[in-house]
Amino acid sequence: MGMLSNYDLKMRARSRVKGPAFGISLKISLILILWQIVSTYWDGQRTPDPSSLGFGESVQYLFGMFTTSMVSEIIFGVFGLGTVWAFVEWRRSQEAPANPVQASLKFWGRETLVDVVVLYGLRFLFTVLWTFLLIVPGIIKSFAYSQAGLIFAEDVKNGAKITSLSEYLTRSQDLMQGYKGRFFWLQLSFIGWWILVALTFGIAAIYVIPYYNATMAEFYMEVVRERRYGARHPAGDTEMPVDENDEL
Repeated sequence: MGMLSNYDLKMRARSRVKGPAFGISLKISLILILWQIVSTYWDGQRTPDPSSLGFGESVQYLFGMFTTSMVSEIIFGVFGLGTVWAFVEWRRSQEAPANPVQASLKFWGRETLVDVVVLYGLRFLFTVLWTFLLIVPGIIKSFAYSQAGLIFAEDVKNGAKITSLSEYLTRSQDLMQGYKGRFFWLQLSFIGWWILVALTFGIAAIYVIPYYNATMAEFYMEVVRERRYGARHPAGDTEMPVDENDEL
């Protein structure tokens, strides 16, 4: 038996979005929820009619889109990393964070902020460059690089010396060898939820974002567990082995 199925990972994540745990998950995800609501409204307001743009205006618009996308990716990435990492720590310690909002802002400290901004900027640029070649390789690379932030978070927690930020993209690729297909289907399973977010002008994000990020935390922990301990036994484990010093 391999790693837990995507269904099982999502079931674990659902335990964080029901009952008393939902209030804590809501606080952990608060910044991302507000960002999602604002960006959903803003995207709907600023989309121009392409037929009304001249060549120069089109180039300017595309450049503006690229710049805005990169800034959004970095800001959303820093907040997202703190949010997912808070769920990782919550699962590993089995104790909810004493200050959920503060836990989600972990990587906004001066010791880590610049590194995280550069890391997510590099991830965005490398993904875009691959996408320029062909769409599919760009998507595959986005999956391959998806765990770079969490691997960085592990090193920060363990006090490891950060020498190369691009190294985390390579380590993420190594970690995701054999798991990109699973990650693709996991992302695909949330399409209906993201459509609901759009239809409700971001309001459904109050539930969807905590659920999604808790699921991403479960996926990361399960991949790391399997890399470290191997496949699960046929009888299955309901709780994964936990080592607070796990690192890649």
